[in-house]
Amino acid sequence: MAARKRSEKPSGSNAGTVFWLAVIVVVLFIFALNWGKVQDTLARTNFHEIVKTQSGADKPPPAPEKPKAETPKAEAPKAATPPPSETQPEALPRLPEPPMAARPKSETGPEATVPATGVDSGRTPAAAQAPRLRSASLFFVRVDDDGTIVRQEVKRPIAVSDSPLMDSLDALLKGPSEDEIRKKLISLVPEGTKLLSAQVRGSTAFLNFNEAFMYNHYGIEGYAGQLKQIVYTATSFPTVQDVQILIEGERHDYLGGEGVYIGRPLSRNSF
Repeated sequence: MAARKRSEKPSGSNAGTVFWLAVIVVVLFIFALNWGKVQDTLARTNFHEIVKTQSGADKPPPAPEKPKAETPKAEAPKAATPPPSETQPEALPRLPEPPMAARPKSETGPEATVPATGVDSGRTPAAAQAPRLRSASLFFVRVDDDGTIVRQEVKRPIAVSDSPLMDSLDALLKGPSEDEIRKKLISLVPEGTKLLSAQVRGSTAFLNFNEAFMYNHYGIEGYAGQLKQIVYTATSFPTVQDVQILIEGERHDYLGGEGVYIGRPLSRNSF
C-alpha cells in the first residue's frame, strides 16, 4: 500500500502542471487574438505616459551641478606685423582730378600734371612758410601843445625783400598805424604821394616821387617836415648818407612855391 501511494503522487502533480500550462496557453491565445484591441485601449487611456510619469516621479531629483570655475581663455598670439617695407599699401579712394588749366606741368614729362593748390611731395607750400621779417626805422612827426613839430622814430616789422629801401619808404607813405596814431603821431607827407623809383648811387639815394609830393597845404613847416621824414628814413640804412629828391624823374630846385631848396642832395645835417 505504501508503494502504491508513492507512485500516485507524481502523477497527480504532473496533471496539475499540465492543467496550468493549458490555462496559460489558452490565456495567451486569447490575449493574442485581442492584441489589437489591447493596443487601442492602452492608447486611449495614455497608459504608457502614465507609467513613464510614475517611473520618473519615483526617481530622486538629480543633484545640482557645481558651477565650474571659469578658466581664463588664453589670448591667441597676435600675428607679427611685417615691417613697412613688406606691407602692401591699402587702396585709397580715388580723388577727383583738378582742372587741367590749373595744373602746372611736372618735371617728369610734358603731360604730367599736379593739382593747382598742391606741390611736389616733400616740399612745403610757399603760403605755409612764415615770411622773414626785418625791423625798419620809420620817421613820423608829433605836434606838441605849443605847436612845435617834433620828429619821432618808430620801429616796424617789414618783410625781407630785394628792395628794402623802397619797402621802408612805401611803409612811410602809408602813414602811421592805429597804435601810432593813439600816440599822437602824424605824417606831413602830402596825401597821394607815391614813390616811383629808388636807386642808390655811391652813398646817395635818388628818390623819384610823383607830382603830389610838390604840394603841402601846411606851408613851409609842412615842406620841412615831409623832407625830414623822407631823408631820415632813407639815411637809416648805413649805405645811404644823403638823398636827392626827383619829381617825375626830373630834378627841381625848389619844392612848391615856398622856396624850400631841393636842388642838391639833402642829409640829416641839412635841417
